[in-house]
Amino acid sequence: MPEASFLDKLHARFATDPAIVTDLIHRATGRRVTRLHRVVRGYDNEVHRADLDPSGVVYARIRRERGGYGGELWAMDQARAHEVPVPELLALETITDERGEREAMVLAAAPGDQLRTALPSLSGDRRRAVMIDLGRLVARLHEIRTPGPWRPGEDVAWPDPTELRRSYVRDRRAEHDQLRAAGLTAEEVDRILAVLEISPDPPGADFVLCHGDLSPEHVFATGTRVSCLIDWGMWHGGSVLDELAYLDSTFEPADFVPLVEGYGRRLDAELRRDIALVTVSQLIGHVAHHVGIGDQVGTERNVAIMRRALARLAGSDGRASGR
Repeated sequence: MPEASFLDKLHARFATDPAIVTDLIHRATGRRVTRLHRVVRGYDNEVHRADLDPSGVVYARIRRERGGYGGELWAMDQARAHEVPVPELLALETITDERGEREAMVLAAAPGDQLRTALPSLSGDRRRAVMIDLGRLVARLHEIRTPGPWRPGEDVAWPDPTELRRSYVRDRRAEHDQLRAAGLTAEEVDRILAVLEISPDPPGADFVLCHGDLSPEHVFATGTRVSCLIDWGMWHGGSVLDELAYLDSTFEPADFVPLVEGYGRRLDAELRRDIALVTVSQLIGHVAHHVGIGDQVGTERNVAIMRRALARLAGSDGRASGR
């Protein structure tokens, strides 16, 4: 089924009483909610947009299951301290209903316009300027080091990078059948699994704070300056290439070039090859997910991106393709 239908069915399984959400927002803002609209996005949170009296918008995010926002708020605090714009936290509470206790937060709406809708309307020069500024902010974010890869566990210990990489490779290799079901040929799957072994991600050292989900939907801009990076639910300790590969897959090629310029890197053959290696590795899990939920459109989109990355590698020195 399409991703949207999958999310609709997933979110239909959990819903907080609107009165509880309204009360939460009223406590956080001291203002009356005039309209409450549920936003069906993502897997881990129930999200509501609230219009306030006489004006203004805030968002309530409620954990779907037990667990807290501690790590996400830590990442946002780190970013804010390095002058990377993040949403303003208005409240953090524990709510209780028939499903038990769950953590909830209220956030101010991001200032500016979402890049998903803003970019198509910008002139070439203004669009380039916004992407340069985004690259500058991502570089600033990556100045923040994390003690380890991914995220700390309940014992507050970060994963061992060697074991994390071993389990990552094992899990991706286990998705062989989903890659074939996605329409990739046996030869392509062999090349993909060969890339998995030599990809520089997950990294073994030099872990940096990654947003993890910097799509045009999660970046806001005012004029030609990025005003906010929202939705930090996929934050993690990763690598520069990890984040750049995701940005390359998510933004248009013409937008990625000035982004890298703003980051302070040169998009030469070596960087393109490294990004392609990580892209192939990253997309194995994405393809498997979309095959698993029966999302043909999402499957085809990710396979197309993966094939472009494989073609880029085939045009390099050949080492990535196993030759």
